[in-house]
Amino acid sequence: MVLTAAQITSFFTDADQMGLQVATKDKLADEGIQNPSDLADFDEDTLKKAAANLRNPGDRIANPDPNAQAGSTIPRPPYVFGAQSQKRLMEAGELIRFYDTIGRALTVANIKYDPIIKDFTKQWKALKSRIDDDKTDVPVISKALPVIKWTEAFDDFLSRTIGVRMIPLSYVTREIETVPAACPPLKTNKPHSELYGSVELDLVNRASHDDPLFNEDNSKVYFFLEEATRGTQYAASIKPYQRVKDGRGALTSIKNQYAGRDKWEAECKKQDELIHNRVWKGQSNYSLEKFIAHHRNAFVSMEQCAQHVAFQLPNDHTRVGFLLDGIQSSDAGLNAAIAQIKADDGPNGKRSDFEATASFLLPYDPVAKKRQSSSKRDHDSFVSDVTGNVSSSFGNKPGIGKSGVHLRYHTPEEYKTLNGEQKIELKEWRKTNGTDQKKSGKKGKDNKSTSPKKQNGNKRMISAIQKEVAKLLKSKDKDEDDNDLDGIIMSLQSNTASANANNNEQSAKKARFVEDSTTKVSTSALKSIIRRARNSTDQQE
Repeated sequence: MVLTAAQITSFFTDADQMGLQVATKDKLADEGIQNPSDLADFDEDTLKKAAANLRNPGDRIANPDPNAQAGSTIPRPPYVFGAQSQKRLMEAGELIRFYDTIGRALTVANIKYDPIIKDFTKQWKALKSRIDDDKTDVPVISKALPVIKWTEAFDDFLSRTIGVRMIPLSYVTREIETVPAACPPLKTNKPHSELYGSVELDLVNRASHDDPLFNEDNSKVYFFLEEATRGTQYAASIKPYQRVKDGRGALTSIKNQYAGRDKWEAECKKQDELIHNRVWKGQSNYSLEKFIAHHRNAFVSMEQCAQHVAFQLPNDHTRVGFLLDGIQSSDAGLNAAIAQIKADDGPNGKRSDFEATASFLLPYDPVAKKRQSSSKRDHDSFVSDVTGNVSSSFGNKPGIGKSGVHLRYHTPEEYKTLNGEQKIELKEWRKTNGTDQKKSGKKGKDNKSTSPKKQNGNKRMISAIQKEVAKLLKSKDKDEDDNDLDGIIMSLQSNTASANANNNEQSAKKARFVEDSTTKVSTSALKSIIRRARNSTDQQE
């Protein structure tokens, strides 16, 4: 739409618009500003230069003094060009450049200072301020962040990174390369469209890829990709785009090869099976809180998958049902809490609210209760491995003497902190258990705290657990995170149900032994066994 002469004059001279005097508006025409669209060519520096010219016109006018000599002249006084008018013109120039970038034509309605230009200025300042924010590290493809999830993280990273055109770099990699010519309708009294909802997203979704500065932003995306894939198998996928530094093409190649629909469908199926089949019995150190977190994380992953493939996400009622079905515990308090949740099936009841259900269940977690009621001193601090020496049962608690001293080897610094009674009791215990000669951990002749039979039993438990962990790790997907020690522990316990379902008595017996072993081994020792098994598996591969 072309503005009429009257509309142009109104834009520059109305008090609620730019607020210029007519003479000033006419003089600005000499500086090159005849139409609102001309402001797109005037940045802050050039507008200040125009203002300086208006303050010192340099020409002369007829002397208005009636007593002056006929034909005499005086220097023209400065044109009135107030600070408020200069500020509004600069803000209008930013808005008009924004409209040019997204292809929106100027109208009387979309260049009103209040509310359009004022609203745009606030959003524009917020966008510009992100240039000076702390730079976010480029997400790197790794075992902890497999490529299918990395693509989402990299898109988020580009959305936070501003390019040379003052546009988030996600505009480079958006799905639609050439946008429709017609702009979506404006939101009422806003400078942005109803469809995208903000100035920033209008830029991301509408900025042209034909601009001369696009190549600069495209190259920047390529260098981020090179950093993210460096030293991985995915580096070869971006090699064809190295010469021209085509970040858009490189990212598209990675997504097509490693994060296509088939990969998202496989991820979705994996997470769906988790919430359907994973069981928590509360018989190990694996807490109910972590089991609930696995359900929550699985749902979040499915939400991401649903953006790429057609998948019906479960509602809260269904999620609560899967969670309760997965809890198989004989704890009376926990079962009573589950019964209350099932009974609370009203429109706003916990039966249809996953987070409310989670909050209600956690206080009844038998594993957490067991930890709270145990000794204040962490059991793992004096039992470092299932094959180690078990302290003599002095006092009321195993491994702790009547004086409260921990019956073990003490460093010189620790020994200095003991009182006289504790030192005496520790000395007697050392003599009885033959530890005077074994500061380095060697057993004395009289040390009988762990019988050969018990040591053999411990070794058998460790061996069984290690073999089972090795099987689990070999069956895991290469992109799957095997650093989830709690998940591996839970998988060890669920193998009994699988073996029973297959009617394999020998396998079920072996699986029960592994399950029982995990409940007898301390948390730190069990995780240490899993780490050793994982390292051994990596070396074999």
